[in-house]
Amino acid sequence: MMAAGIANAQNSGIIFEKSALSASLLKAKSENKLVFVDCYTVWCGPCKAMAKNIFTIDTIGSFFNKNFVNVQLDMEKGEGKPATVKYQIEAYPSFLLLDGDGNLVYKFVGAMNAAEFMAKIKEGQNPSNRIAVMNKMYAAGNRSKDFLREYIKVKINMSEKREGVAIAQSYFDMLSPAEKVLPENWYLFGDNRYAMYLSDVHSRNFEYLANHWREFVALNGKTVVDERMANMFRKTAEYCLHGWYFKTYDGKVYPYQQSDFDHYRSQIKATELENKEGLMVMMDMAQAAGAQDTVKLARLFADKFGDLNAKNQSIVYAYMMAYSKKGSQQARLAYREAMDKVVLTAKDERIISLAKH
Repeated sequence: MMAAGIANAQNSGIIFEKSALSASLLKAKSENKLVFVDCYTVWCGPCKAMAKNIFTIDTIGSFFNKNFVNVQLDMEKGEGKPATVKYQIEAYPSFLLLDGDGNLVYKFVGAMNAAEFMAKIKEGQNPSNRIAVMNKMYAAGNRSKDFLREYIKVKINMSEKREGVAIAQSYFDMLSPAEKVLPENWYLFGDNRYAMYLSDVHSRNFEYLANHWREFVALNGKTVVDERMANMFRKTAEYCLHGWYFKTYDGKVYPYQQSDFDHYRSQIKATELENKEGLMVMMDMAQAAGAQDTVKLARLFADKFGDLNAKNQSIVYAYMMAYSKKGSQQARLAYREAMDKVVLTAKDERIISLAKH
């Protein structure tokens, strides 16, 4: 247990059980209470902040000690390990409300202030809260499009990312081409809080957007669609420079293939995006990074950086972070020459300042 999160009777903070979760469930069932579970890890800074700053507040402690059986679980030890799987804990801190049988009644994620925390808890106390109701509807077989569209968002907001993505993929397959481009489904493709999981680099959704951009423009507007595509091509290049392109958030590995970048260039060429030439240059940079040709990459920055617009020039931050001390002596000399050119051609004073060092 985290000492900071266990309040004693003197400070009236949340009093956490010292017994196992299984025993706490039995106690909650006998007392007709819910179990509040603080899911943490020892390395999680926001978890420690909640334990120190929120769980120790007198009014919060009084409320929790009266209404719940309170448990803290280190999700990397003991009962925490199977609970991580059962309750799909993919972010920390995660907070659960369970009934006496261990069924999930409510779940929310992340550090927050006292008012937000209490609002979430009071919402979760209602057995007809949105999460409980939607989980039951899905378990009962509800697969209507209107329901799934909202349920996907709920799952990702709870950081149940893997299941949320799987449901989103099933939902995508249910949609006709005409339905995919509707504004209510733009969240599957657009730049929003779900994008990292639904339409990031390598995603089928972004591939679909890039290949059907005209249809999306017709219903969602040219500006929003163009900005999304340009941002994603830029992000692809940044990911390549960092090395992130070749793996995803869930650890899947993508080996370097030149054909990927030929494909991106053909997609860019087919668009009506502004500064397509700059996006093509960034794909050349991305390909050089993927091929681990540090000298060629440096020369591209030296020769082409000045041709990029201000937004696209931001790619240099990824280059600086990944390559300032990387490669052979020849590569490091080429990097320094590239930085000298960046100083002369950058459109942002912050880039100029960093490139000088």
